[in-house]
Amino acid sequence: MALSCLFCAIAAKEMESHLVYEDEWCVAFLDIRPIRPGHTLVVPKQHAESIHELDGESYIQLMQAARLMSEWLNRTFQPKKVGMAVVGFDQNHLHIHLIPLEDYHDLTSKAYIDKVDLTASKEELKQVASRLRNG
Repeated sequence: MALSCLFCAIAAKEMESHLVYEDEWCVAFLDIRPIRPGHTLVVPKQHAESIHELDGESYIQLMQAARLMSEWLNRTFQPKKVGMAVVGFDQNHLHIHLIPLEDYHDLTSKAYIDKVDLTASKEELKQVASRLRNG
């Protein structure tokens, strides 16, 4: 674990999150600043700053977890599409954003560009996490 890495702490359950999935390789939890309800981050437990730092097996496991979560999001929220982005500017730990999309700008997030406060309440996150886990 990288010292002081937020996502390493979440994966180790040293920090609170709204966990919706876990296996031996990855965790998935709700983004606290969701672009849309259900916006989920899929994160490898192994600290890596970018996708090309993962070995082949870790990459495959991360993508399988992302695919599974995409299926859960699709079934639970029935969006037009589920978008995926690997960006990583905000946290220095590789993470995949999965976002239920209703509009093209849901992925580019016009709300971020317009500086709209997207912070979800703990209650909102709790309800969405429960809905997604029980989907």
